[in-house]
Amino acid sequence: MDRGWPAQEARRAPHGMIASVNPLASAAGLRVLRDGGNAMDAAIAAGAVLTVVEPWSGQLGGDAFMLVASADSRTVTAINGSGAAPQDCTIDRYLPLGRIPEYGWLAASVPGIVDAWQVAAARFGTRPLGTLLAEAITYAEAGFPLTARQARNNAAMATIAAEFPDTRAVFFPDGRPPQPGFRLRQPDLARTLRTIQAEGAASFYRGSIARAIVAASDRGGGLFAKRDLAEHRTEVLEPIQASYRGWTVLEQPPVSQGLIVLIALKILEALDSASDPADRVHLQVEAHKLALTERLTHVGDPAFSPTVVDHMIAAERGRALAQRIDLHRAVALPHEPASHPDTTYLCVVDEARNVVSYIHSLYAGNGVVAGDTGILLNNRMGCFSLDPDSPNLLAPGKRPVHTLNSWMLLQNGLPQVVGGTPGSFWQVQTNLQLISNLVDLGMPVQAAIDAPRWTMGGQTSWSDSSLNVEARFGETVVRSLRERGHTVEPIGDWAAGGAAQVIRIEGEMLTGGGDPRPGTSSVIGY
Repeated sequence: MDRGWPAQEARRAPHGMIASVNPLASAAGLRVLRDGGNAMDAAIAAGAVLTVVEPWSGQLGGDAFMLVASADSRTVTAINGSGAAPQDCTIDRYLPLGRIPEYGWLAASVPGIVDAWQVAAARFGTRPLGTLLAEAITYAEAGFPLTARQARNNAAMATIAAEFPDTRAVFFPDGRPPQPGFRLRQPDLARTLRTIQAEGAASFYRGSIARAIVAASDRGGGLFAKRDLAEHRTEVLEPIQASYRGWTVLEQPPVSQGLIVLIALKILEALDSASDPADRVHLQVEAHKLALTERLTHVGDPAFSPTVVDHMIAAERGRALAQRIDLHRAVALPHEPASHPDTTYLCVVDEARNVVSYIHSLYAGNGVVAGDTGILLNNRMGCFSLDPDSPNLLAPGKRPVHTLNSWMLLQNGLPQVVGGTPGSFWQVQTNLQLISNLVDLGMPVQAAIDAPRWTMGGQTSWSDSSLNVEARFGETVVRSLRERGHTVEPIGDWAAGGAAQVIRIEGEMLTGGGDPRPGTSSVIGY
C-alpha cells in the first residue's frame, strides 16, 4: 500500500503548530507563534507569505475563508472573505457569450482576501495587520527561489499569461517560463503590500489600490467600478455543523459548498460502516453524488436565495438520501462547470489552543495582473450558473457558490482535529475521505492523509465518466468498482491531487500531518 513513496512521519510539538504546503509560509507562521502571537496572527502571516510564494494558488486578487476556534470563549466562528460580482455584471452581458469566460477581466469577482485579513486580525488576532505582512513584503521585494513544483505551476499558465503583458512581465520576465532555482521578484506586489501595511484594507477597497484596480479594469474591458470595491464586506458567521458517529463536524456555511461534506457524512452515518475497501469507496462516491445534487439544486448566495441548511444536514434527510444508494450499482454524476484546483490551505494551533482553519484561492486565476499593482486576479465568476432555474444564477452584487471549505472535528464542544485541502471541486471529496479515515477507521493523522484516495472526474472538469482511484487501492478494488458500473481510471499511486494538512490536539501534545502528493509539505511546531 505504501509502495513508490517514502514514509513520512507525523510531526509532534507541545506548544504550537502550523501546517501548510510551503516551508517559507510555515516558517513565517511559526516565528509569529514563538514570538507570542496567537493562531490567527500566525495564520495571516503565513497566508500573506503564501500569496507571494504560491501566487497561482491564491493572491491578493482572491478570496479567503476561515474557521476560528477561540479558547477563551469556547466558540467557533466562520469568516467568509469572498467577493461578489461587480454591479455591471448582468446576465444580459454574459448570455450572448454562451458562457462565463474562464480568463480575462470578465471572469473576476471582487477580491475578498485583504478585508478578510483585516477583519480576522481585528477580531481574533493580537498583532496589527501591517506587522503580519512584513515577511510577505520581504519575499516580494527580495524574491525567492522557485521549487520544481512552483516552476511547473508557473509554466502551466504560460499560454494564458501570454495574452496579458502585465502578467507576462511579472511571471515570465525573460519571455519564457523560469526554471527551478530562478529568483522570482515581485516589486509591484511589494509596493501594494506596503500600502496595505501602512493604510490597512481601506487602501485596497477605497483608496489608491482600489483606484488602480478600477483603472486597469477600464483599460482591459472589465466591469469593475469604485463602488464594487467600496461596498465589499467580509461576513462573520456561525459555522454549520452535524454530528457524525460521536463527533461534531464543523464546516463553512453557504456560500461555501462545505455542506456537501456534512450531507455526505449524514448519508454515510445512516448506512452500516463498510469494512471492504471497494464497498467503502462505492458508498463514499455515491453519498458524494447525492450531496452534490442537493447543493446544485438548493444552494446559492443566502442573501439572494436562502438555503434551509438544517433540513439538508438533518439525520432524517440523510436517511432518506441513503435509501437511494444501491450497494451494487453506481449512478451518474451531475454535470458541473470546468475548474482548476489552484488553492492553498493551512491550519494553526497555538499554546492556548486557539485554532484556525484557513483557506484562500484565486480559483484558477483569470490570468490578469491589475496594471502596476502586482495583484493577480481571480476567475471566481466561473462558479456562477447561467441557468435561470439555478439558485446560483449570476446576478450583480451576488456571491457565487464557493469551492473553498475547511473543517474541524469537536468532542465535548472542544476542537480535537482541524484540517482541509486545496483542490477546487475535489476539496469536498478529499475532506470527506479524510474525516471518514479519522472517524470510521480510527487512523492517525498522517495515515489518514496517506491512505489511497479517489476523485471524481478530470482535474479540469467534473464529468460522469470517470472515477479516478490511486493504484494503491489494488486490482481487486478496481475490478469490484467496475462491476458496479463505475468508469474507473486507475491513476498513479499518489496522483489523486490535493495537499491536505491536518493537526490533532491530543492532550498536551499536537500531532500534525502533511500530504506528500504535491511534493512539498511543511508541518512544524515547537
